[in-house]
Amino acid sequence: MQLIVAIIVGLLLGWYFYKRQKPMTVKDWFFGLFIILIFVIITDAILHIDVIKQGFQDGVNESLEEK
Repeated sequence: MQLIVAIIVGLLLGWYFYKRQKPMTVKDWFFGLFIILIFVIITDAILHIDVIKQGFQDGVNESLEEK
């Protein structure tokens, strides 16, 4: 799933930079990679939201047991 998101976001960024009519700089490349990374992290968090919630609940229960 993350690969599909990375490809779609990469294609959209490539289309944006192509239509922008300005030469690409190193800053633009790193900006594009950063945007792709952010979307992959968001996708991964959405796919594993149940594990994140379970870990949060376990942490809350553990902290309440220590008191």
